[in-house]
Amino acid sequence: MKRNRIARAALLTAAAAVACGGCALKPDVPEGEFLIRGRLTNVPDSTVIALYRDEGNLLKVMRQDTLLGGTFSFSDTLSATKKLLIMSDGEGFPGTWLDVWVAPGQCTEITGSDRLLKTWSVESDIPEQKEENGYAACTAEVNKELMRLSAEEATWLRELGKRNGDPGFDEKAVWAKIDSLRKLEEPLQQEVFKLELDYMGTVPVTPLWLTRLAQYASYLPYDGVMPYRAEIEELYGRLSEIARQTPEAKAVAAYLYPRPVVGVGDEMADGELYDTDGNPHRLAELKDEYILLDFWSSGCGPCVQSIPEMERLAERYRDRLAVVGISEDPKAHWKSFVREKGMKGHQWNELLSAPRTGLFARYQVRGIPHYVLIGPDRKIREVWSGYGPGSLEEKLKKHLNER
Repeated sequence: MKRNRIARAALLTAAAAVACGGCALKPDVPEGEFLIRGRLTNVPDSTVIALYRDEGNLLKVMRQDTLLGGTFSFSDTLSATKKLLIMSDGEGFPGTWLDVWVAPGQCTEITGSDRLLKTWSVESDIPEQKEENGYAACTAEVNKELMRLSAEEATWLRELGKRNGDPGFDEKAVWAKIDSLRKLEEPLQQEVFKLELDYMGTVPVTPLWLTRLAQYASYLPYDGVMPYRAEIEELYGRLSEIARQTPEAKAVAAYLYPRPVVGVGDEMADGELYDTDGNPHRLAELKDEYILLDFWSSGCGPCVQSIPEMERLAERYRDRLAVVGISEDPKAHWKSFVREKGMKGHQWNELLSAPRTGLFARYQVRGIPHYVLIGPDRKIREVWSGYGPGSLEEKLKKHLNER
């Protein structure tokens, strides 16, 4: 808290110097710390701005600050250059984030004239931020309209959350409005993808470039999201043999050239899985019983809601059914969650650097929770997604009471 007050004081002093016609110098930031200073116009004071870090498929809040005099700031300790995310769930903000790079001893300046996050300017001496700004520049006009629609969608989603269940509230009409906005957003998002992919063909391959390519490739399994497979494949073709050995490039290859998918009636797909102690496992070690695969994440509300019912059924059918939880959470968070909840049975994780490759891709997991029931003959009996109280019991009764 003290560090944040110091950062706020430095920001207000700098703003006052500008207002007086003086020249505000960048503050000295201690080595081993970072500073983010933001100045916004046309955004009301009392708006809460949040700083997040990305932990795989989970976002964690690091700091929050309340806009005062049009300013906000964040500071903390840091040992290496890192990308952080700025978001707000305030009225009029889009449901997305702004990528911001920080580095030890560096100050990052953010300015904006509205609530449309990706229209804000981010300036620093950090090379990765300068590179990030090149992508922002080539998509600025399209992103502005996309952010406007996203902000409108976020407003309706907030309304849905506040009033869902109220008498007289027309939930169907609100969802119809949200769906209509998403139909307008989709072609704009794809235009952003195309502009950035074209831009990537004109700039050098860097670690940030590779990370971005892996991100775009990760959208390929989702129908209608990323229609530019050929462009991604062409960019992958630029990589040297050395670059192709990086985790990011291997992830691109996994998305571009996936192994065959399986469905109902097919032989089960198998692969390397790990328990919380790091021991390797395969589905093939489970003999002469049904197997229920539960693809899940701790950040998925229905997944967490299903845990008590799943454990109850695993106990009821323990002589005939092996339940295998396959989490997509990062290793440390997954292990902590399993311990905290006291989750029993086979709790495994592929621990892949490329999310939703491996068995997630082979079993065509699009949304979670995702369930796959495999018979004793090792053929897939049924596949379904989503959870509601009693739904797992209903599904298992249908198959396990056959005898």
